Amino acid sequence: MTNSGLYLSAIGVNLEENSGPKKGVREMCNTLETAVGCGVNHFDLAPHYGDSRGAVEEIFGRALQRFSNLREDLVISARAGLGTQSGLMPGFGSRKCLMTSLDSTLSRTKLECVDVFYAHRYDAFTPIEETASALDSIARQGKALYVGLSGYAPAMVRRVAAILRDLGTPLSVCRVTYSMLHRWPEDGLLDVLADERIGCVADGTLDVTFGPYPDCSRKEVERLQTRLSRISLRRGQSSRQCALSWVLRQPSVASALVALPDSDDLLEYCAAVHKTSFAEEELVSVDGCFPEVHRS
Repeated sequence: MTNSGLYLSAIGVNLEENSGPKKGVREMCNTLETAVGCGVNHFDLAPHYGDSRGAVEEIFGRALQRFSNLREDLVISARAGLGTQSGLMPGFGSRKCLMTSLDSTLSRTKLECVDVFYAHRYDAFTPIEETASALDSIARQGKALYVGLSGYAPAMVRRVAAILRDLGTPLSVCRVTYSMLHRWPEDGLLDVLADERIGCVADGTLDVTFGPYPDCSRKEVERLQTRLSRISLRRGQSSRQCALSWVLRQPSVASALVALPDSDDLLEYCAAVHKTSFAEEELVSVDGCFPEVHRS
């Protein structure tokens, strides 16, 4: 990280709600043990995505109780906002939504606090000052040690960062979708994060290897993946490793999230951390793999 002393491992585990039912406590324990063994300390909770609301948080919390001695070495993040409320109640950026959602997360996980808490997506119907003030209150109450934004545009990141700076609670982290396939953070956001000294957590980093590819025919997708596979092989990597290394090459990216993996997958992903340098011709080759429509 840049404006704080928080350290995130270069690879983080994205605990999406819809992956929770696929892993019980035993499997989650194995994931935790493997992750810590290969240097991963970053676990990101997505509390209300999918049909089994809160299941992954409960499973993670129960697994973590078996490794309670590891808690101080882990960075656990959560978020609230768009898509994290039950029902259709508006105001997903409101103080009520952010604070009550976090309380529910803490209750399900049996944690006293999370390390990072994000406001997820800009809510045009809630004053941005209210969202920022709620984040400040959460930090001051000790329910989160650091605060961040998830899925915010560059201008709004600057605005929230300024408000929080005045309140005395720095904006430390931004969570964004960023991959070879999804390049929109390169259109100003990464520059803002560098200027404001805010760390970037990249999600969707493996979209390039798993899809989906909008507006592409099956043949186009196969051709794209074949070209990327050739680039990766020349680098001595799998396509998934290459995709992770490409994201991690950016100085602003503190951590790249991967969906809840099997132990073997996690070991493969962690190896990508050691090959984040790209020659200019490699970058040109990667750019050449993707139609312009996928670069925004």
